[in-house]
Amino acid sequence: MTRLRELAPYAALLAAAAYLYSKAGAFAALARPGQLGPDAWPKAILGLLAFVCVVEIARRAWSWRRAPVPEARREADAEPEPTRYPRLLAGGIAITALYVPGLEVLGFFTCTVIYLAAFMWIGRYRSIRVIAASSIVGTLAFVFVFMKVVYVSLPLGMGPFRSISTWLLAFFGIH
Repeated sequence: MTRLRELAPYAALLAAAAYLYSKAGAFAALARPGQLGPDAWPKAILGLLAFVCVVEIARRAWSWRRAPVPEARREADAEPEPTRYPRLLAGGIAITALYVPGLEVLGFFTCTVIYLAAFMWIGRYRSIRVIAASSIVGTLAFVFVFMKVVYVSLPLGMGPFRSISTWLLAFFGIH
């Protein structure tokens, strides 16, 4: 019974992905000829989700076929319980909750740079250079993909943050 409980979340996600994939086909009616329709990205993501679920179900089912490990060896090989950090979790949840309203004021670029940096800091990473570089480069990659590949319009922010966003869009050649 425990083994079936391991598969339940993956089976539920697979069923949900299949259902939503079928519903995403309704978006195809809104597509323009010669362009990706609004169903392309949801279907791609749901297809990847279904693939991951199938692989995980197969991996877990395959591991059940192996010979069971004797109880004494299992106890000797057992790893210690991992340390939990509830305050760090609460901090991550808090900055994630603040991220969405922050987008309207700071704009996508500035807000995402701050969010990524804060998330790494809360996650106990302390190399300022790496945090700064990965936050900026990661956000620039997001901006490029969302604006140039997926054609998603991002919040520009207000005041000076709007100026940063419009300069960045001009830099990427997005009008």
